[in-house]
Amino acid sequence: MWDWFNYYYGDGTRDSGGSTVSSVPEMDAASGTLAIAVVLAALVLVWELKRRARA
Repeated sequence: MWDWFNYYYGDGTRDSGGSTVSSVPEMDAASGTLAIAVVLAALVLVWELKRRARA
């Protein structure tokens, strides 16, 4: 069924122009949760600094 997709876009395993194909590691749930926590902590820190500067 997906042969048309592989025909037009490739299946990711072939080298189609002299460039090097490299694999990218996937992010697991624990790493994703940690990344979201870091971003949220940075946003809270910026919000708190702005709030204190206004007061």
